[in-house]
Amino acid sequence: MSEASATTGPGDPGMTEMLYLCMEVAGCPTVCRHCWAQGTGYGMMPLADIEWVLAEAHRFCDDHGVGFDAYPMHEVAAHPDAARLFGLFNSHSGTVKGAGGTMFEPLTTTGVPLAVRDDWQVVLRAAADTGTLNIWTAFHGAGEVHDRQVNRRGAFAETCRGVERARAMGVSVGCNVFLTTASLPQQDELTAALPLLGIHAMSIETANFLPTPRSRRNERLRPALPDLLPAAARIAELTALPDRWTSLETRTEAAYVRQALAGDWPAPSHRPPGELALICRPNLDVHAGLAGLYRTRHGNMRADGIATVLGRALAHGRQPDDELWFGPGLRPAPDELAARYGDATGLGVHLYPGSVRYLWLDRAQRQARDGQATGTLAWRLWRSERWRRTGCRFRSGPAASNGWCRGIRRPTPRTELRMAPRASA
Repeated sequence: MSEASATTGPGDPGMTEMLYLCMEVAGCPTVCRHCWAQGTGYGMMPLADIEWVLAEAHRFCDDHGVGFDAYPMHEVAAHPDAARLFGLFNSHSGTVKGAGGTMFEPLTTTGVPLAVRDDWQVVLRAAADTGTLNIWTAFHGAGEVHDRQVNRRGAFAETCRGVERARAMGVSVGCNVFLTTASLPQQDELTAALPLLGIHAMSIETANFLPTPRSRRNERLRPALPDLLPAAARIAELTALPDRWTSLETRTEAAYVRQALAGDWPAPSHRPPGELALICRPNLDVHAGLAGLYRTRHGNMRADGIATVLGRALAHGRQPDDELWFGPGLRPAPDELAARYGDATGLGVHLYPGSVRYLWLDRAQRQARDGQATGTLAWRLWRSERWRRTGCRFRSGPAASNGWCRGIRRPTPRTELRMAPRASA
């Protein structure tokens, strides 16, 4: 391992073995409420920029003894040069070269680009020629319910058309079906219609919670145990992952609270060991983070040079996902999170424990921020009331810095509500 790859920084102290560069090459035609990557309709990264970044970043990693991988976000099928991107990214992927095949198996898409572009056959043929066997899309209900969830009028019909076009080219299609309180009444209608489109497999889900404005808004639509129990047996027959649906009583927030307090919490999943996660924006700014999640900015590849930017990233070091989402610092252990921030009577269903853990961490962080803001506001109100009653004018200088004004001690200016300094399990 080279000296650069062994460099540590304020992030994870371990060595970087793989630099994973997520490249925002094409914006989404939809803005899905559940989306972990927070896709939006930003402009396209030119093909020449994509080729240059991949070649030079790959060369930098080879020179420094670090593996290299890259993936195009958010909606590769929407890029004007999508047909050329499949082979291009595969050729620069360290993981694909080691395992064979393609990184686009399955090819994830909303389906909308395949419905609206004229060269859809060329795009699908190019994907298939590089090894793609399956398209994987998502449904959030039928008709207007789906359209509202993805913020695009007519999106349901377009996704269906994209599925039909993929099947016409001989590509198999599977999908996620995300259940909300709005889509649950349509479940029978939707699951009957999807096989008629040629969809060969579906994974029926409730969306994971993430600490984003979209996800907080979507949380209002999370189905509860009484909503899901009548449909659970039928869902277990239809979904690709049935085990979760035969044990719904163990997947409510209340059940997770009991599990955490009993000390029976599973170890959280992490990204592959040694992987440094970076995100390259359409303007070639590079940040630590994931798609839609921009943390420390390391510079601009065009203005600062790729070697300079990636050298800064290696020096900064790796960061676990918890730190990327919530910032640096220790996290409370699951039992403390459950005791302080869990809803012991909550019936909202989270199919994965990581979803409810992030919900608790988000509550903890937001309560801490709200407490600080409340404390600051209380101080301002006290100061205003004190001036109205006494005419006391708060001064700068030693008297003010000592907290005194005409012999009156001022209160602490803000309330500190901090998460206890315990490491997560």
